[in-house]
Amino acid sequence: MGNRRSFLFFQSLLQIKTDKMKKLFYLMMGALAILTSACTKEDSSDVNQNKIYCDYELFYNANEDKTHVVARFRFGGLTGTILELTDSSGASVKFNGDILPYNHLYTGHHKEYAGQLTTGTFVYTNTAGNVFTNTVPSGATIAFPSDLDTIRKSIANTVTWVGPALSANEYAGIYIGTPAWGKDALFFNSDLGGTNIVMGVSQKANLTLGNATLVMDRKTTVNVTEGTEKGGQIRYRYRCPNKAVVIVN
Repeated sequence: MGNRRSFLFFQSLLQIKTDKMKKLFYLMMGALAILTSACTKEDSSDVNQNKIYCDYELFYNANEDKTHVVARFRFGGLTGTILELTDSSGASVKFNGDILPYNHLYTGHHKEYAGQLTTGTFVYTNTAGNVFTNTVPSGATIAFPSDLDTIRKSIANTVTWVGPALSANEYAGIYIGTPAWGKDALFFNSDLGGTNIVMGVSQKANLTLGNATLVMDRKTTVNVTEGTEKGGQIRYRYRCPNKAVVIVN
């Protein structure tokens, strides 16, 4: 479970480079996603319907005041071949009754909504006509402390967030992005009852001095209640407003 959570958290944070690099990063990742999808994506009707792994996410980003709903399907498991549900095959996935079209950038079926959604229901219908219904788990908010403005590289830092302690199936993570390409860091906490994230010295060694941006997510992830023999996960993810800080020695 820990490795799977780390994979999903890292995957979700690939899109949060600093503002200076963000546009270029999206273009590069978008092109890569399209190229990769074109090479490896398959129609879900081409595979055994009982071996399709389902991954559902409701993601609210407070920085843009949008909610992103994503349903991803893979053959065999979490890292298996990407699948697309096509109209011609009779397969589909809906969120609160809305059809989710396939989006190459998200390597899955995606739709965005204005404002914050805190719950909702995915309904996946496979090519055999089997229907799987799963409701998004409830999640909590999180925020940076107002007095956080500096990150020191030479000593460990503890960031105590504003928000409730972690419950079962929850974890929180902080990404530090600097203007220098590849000079970033990632930290997270999944301890039951956790209220902070500790940033160790070794993990910060790669950071460049100067301005940086902190991004913090909180996720609640549970197994699907209805799925194939390969199962799947469903999560609620909340991203608080980013925080501008200065990296010093």
